[in-house]
Amino acid sequence: MPELPEVENVGRALWGNLQGQTLERLHVNFAGVLGQSVRATRKAIVGRELTAVHRHGKYLILTFGREETAAHLMVHLRMTGQIFILDDYEPDKHVHLTFEFPDSPPVHYRDIRKFGRLTLVDDAIAPSAIAHVGPDMMKVRFNDWHRRLAHRQAPIKSLLLDQGIAAGLGNIYVDESLFLAGVHPLTRPCDLAEEVLRDVLKRGKDVMRLAIRHGGTTFLNFTNFYGKPGNFKRKLRVYGRGGQPCRDCGATLEKIVIGGRSSVFCPECQPEI
Repeated sequence: MPELPEVENVGRALWGNLQGQTLERLHVNFAGVLGQSVRATRKAIVGRELTAVHRHGKYLILTFGREETAAHLMVHLRMTGQIFILDDYEPDKHVHLTFEFPDSPPVHYRDIRKFGRLTLVDDAIAPSAIAHVGPDMMKVRFNDWHRRLAHRQAPIKSLLLDQGIAAGLGNIYVDESLFLAGVHPLTRPCDLAEEVLRDVLKRGKDVMRLAIRHGGTTFLNFTNFYGKPGNFKRKLRVYGRGGQPCRDCGATLEKIVIGGRSSVFCPECQPEI
């Protein structure tokens, strides 16, 4: 599933390539990826210029038009959603939407599993549709995050994945953050000192900044706006490396399941407390 760094890369490229351009046409091959009807979606955004792109956690919100008459299209890529442009690309059966702008190749939305959604929402920054989602992981202040997390008795791995606490982290970057902070994934936040939790948050933000610079991580389907896979996979310290030696100490990385999600950690660098 695309996480914050992957979504951030898509959003930056969308804005960099399409800002100020007017959407001329929206081709729909599968209406099931739209939150509203095809007619309502076209009426809201076709003929309007792209005036803003905002990311919150794993969500992108594209604003078409200005001020009171603006329309906001929220994009959630979920597991296999992709937004990209490619010269001379022939859309396959998994391309469900194509956006046409005057000074760009067609912009395609492709989704093998069809779990992603593009939904008209009521606000560009804080739509009611994601009122249940916590603050963005890259922007949350420590005191706010600490208040939401520090008293909890569930495994820290599960709580870092909880988008209601802070939005954006997924399985890849949680494993990486906990490794860098030296925290075992089963540790309860209530058992950790404030300075350790402060380091967990810092490491999480550091990992995501580095992943953004490398275009995100690709294991299966994710590609960036230009159809290229992310390059962060080669930087991963633990995620996807269960049974392999730790790159810091040489111990064999272990893999367990926590709350239905796989977790890889180093038993030496991340001792259980």
